[in-house]
Amino acid sequence: MFLVFVLIFTLIFSRPILASDNIFGLHLTQPQDINSAHLIINSSNGDWGWTTIVIRTDQLDRQTWQDFFDNCRKYHIIPIIRLSTKSENENWKQPDESDIDNLANFLDSLNWPNEERHIILFNEINHASEWGGELNIKKYVDLSIYASKKFKSLNPDYLILSSGLDLAAPNDPPKFMSADNVYKEIYSYKPEYFDNIDGIASHSYPNHGFVGLPSDTGQHSVRGYQWELDFIKNLGISKDFPIYITETGWPHHEGCDKKNGFYTSVTTANFLKITLDMWAKDKRVQAVTPFIYNYPNTPFDHFSWVDKDEKLYTEYQQIVDMPKNKNTPIQTTKYEITKMYVPFIIFNDTQQEGYITIKNTGQSIWGETKFCLQPNSTPNVTIDSLCTDDNKILPNQEKTFNFKFKINKLANYQKETYIGWQNLSTFEIAPFDKNATIYHPKINFLDRITSFWKAVFSGKIPL
Repeated sequence: MFLVFVLIFTLIFSRPILASDNIFGLHLTQPQDINSAHLIINSSNGDWGWTTIVIRTDQLDRQTWQDFFDNCRKYHIIPIIRLSTKSENENWKQPDESDIDNLANFLDSLNWPNEERHIILFNEINHASEWGGELNIKKYVDLSIYASKKFKSLNPDYLILSSGLDLAAPNDPPKFMSADNVYKEIYSYKPEYFDNIDGIASHSYPNHGFVGLPSDTGQHSVRGYQWELDFIKNLGISKDFPIYITETGWPHHEGCDKKNGFYTSVTTANFLKITLDMWAKDKRVQAVTPFIYNYPNTPFDHFSWVDKDEKLYTEYQQIVDMPKNKNTPIQTTKYEITKMYVPFIIFNDTQQEGYITIKNTGQSIWGETKFCLQPNSTPNVTIDSLCTDDNKILPNQEKTFNFKFKINKLANYQKETYIGWQNLSTFEIAPFDKNATIYHPKINFLDRITSFWKAVFSGKIPL
């Protein structure tokens, strides 16, 4: 019985993660940045690249975030959403279960652009300033387990990623805790934490001081994620984790204070290009979203890819020009009937015309690829397939299909007659007489009269 429970739990709360052929992305500051950043993310033949963005508990505007997801869908961007709270007493407020509930319910109310839904559980919890002014790893673990179960109870497609750690932080309580001590405390307190996350969000910066080289190795390098994986394994965790490098990069001279940038943008862009090539060869790395696309003001102006006029530093064009691959994320295709018309009187063995309006209730955009619904009618009915043209039908939009059908007289066919298409409700057509020479839609009398006059006024039936 216990083994059965474990199997069921595994099927419900874990899922295989699709391999990433295109790791490239950008870390965004604000949702509207997607309108320009997508040109970089999917440049040079790339498709379905990545973006990391922060959502705060005090910025849960439904229209803003649905527009962002809709733009991700339109531009073919896979979002990684990092949970956050709000600023409080010069710290980030420590979340509680109600914050988790609000964020989870809000995000689940939105139509995501693809099935896999990536969630990062907060940020650099080994900085007291990021966790309510204290180092409280046990509280983080408890909330992480709660958050994982909450999100997955709403939808098993959520992929829960750990908080990115500052891998260069000293072990200096009460302000800082080193990454190794964070992992040790997590494992000592509740090792099941690792069962409740699906991947590692890593801040693999070229530390110390962001001046490391692409060739450096170890905990404080752009290969810091390798140290994290090895350290977790050595603790006793056998689970293999995919890596999402959601922060990385070198600060450049260009900015408000040139002293804060140790390299020119020529050098930082070249370093990043070299490192992206290295990361792309590691199959454990799913995504890389360098910090940060558009932040030309202090304190992150030296990491910004664009200047105060939101123009890309020309040196970063070499990264735009890098050949990129295509991801093929799974999207849910769903639809429902909103209207349907067939003639009030249907003659046997005679071609008839009707129309049906279907609403796109899924994630995919009809028309980007061929969308066709094949007939699902009884054997005595010949009916058209429903196929889109080149016009794109977005989620929540409707498409009206005209179709032709004919009820064929089959020898000894005495069963009920239906017209319909795959995954849609069927529509019964009933004979007026026992000889089955004339049919009518099987609806009540009032609906028949209403349908008839609607058809008249729409011009379908002339008086």
